Amino acid sequence: MDHKKALEKIKKCLRLASSSNPHEAAAALRQARALMEKYQVDQVDVEIADVEEHGARSGSKINPVKWESQLASTVARAYSCRLIFMAGIGDWRFIGEMAEVASYAMTVLLRQVRQARREYIAENLKRCKPATKTKRADVFCDAWVWAVHSKVLEFAGAKPSQAVEAYVAKNHPELVSGTSVDRNAKSNPLSRRSLNDAAAGIDAASGVRLNHGVAGQEQLALS
Repeated sequence: MDHKKALEKIKKCLRLASSSNPHEAAAALRQARALMEKYQVDQVDVEIADVEEHGARSGSKINPVKWESQLASTVARAYSCRLIFMAGIGDWRFIGEMAEVASYAMTVLLRQVRQARREYIAENLKRCKPATKTKRADVFCDAWVWAVHSKVLEFAGAKPSQAVEAYVAKNHPELVSGTSVDRNAKSNPLSRRSLNDAAAGIDAASGVRLNHGVAGQEQLALS
């Protein structure tokens, strides 16, 4: 029996340990304790057994740009995940019972916003200087992400469970706070140019739809 199967067996025994039959409950508890000792499983391991961790590649290895950071936070909130950024590796990590779905959603949404960004630059910013092009495209992406965020608020899940927090404490005990990069921090957000870029970003995100699926099958729907 491997570690994963042992955990499932232990969880089953612990459920039986709450039986109204005292003999059945005692036997199940003894078996659970024996399995935990044999496979070196502690109570925290049992609590976090259903928690998963899945990644999505960032566009940066150290400090992600602000709009990407906000998108990752939006996806994490949608699927009740804890979010961390692996600096040096350049990976967003979603931690929770729906982490795999969150990771998939982030990957798909990043691909979409980057494609929309390239098209906007090619059609509207081709005469701009490189630095200006980057900043204006960031405004476009900020608005794109804001539009997606407003849709997520309609169905956002609960906060990460206590099991998720226990998983993070055990597997990522040395987390530190970081900051994202805002290339428009000194720009005027109400300039006509910025407002036009933002409006274009909102319009480009109009076809994006997030949902939790049907019949228990979580999915990301994009149209």
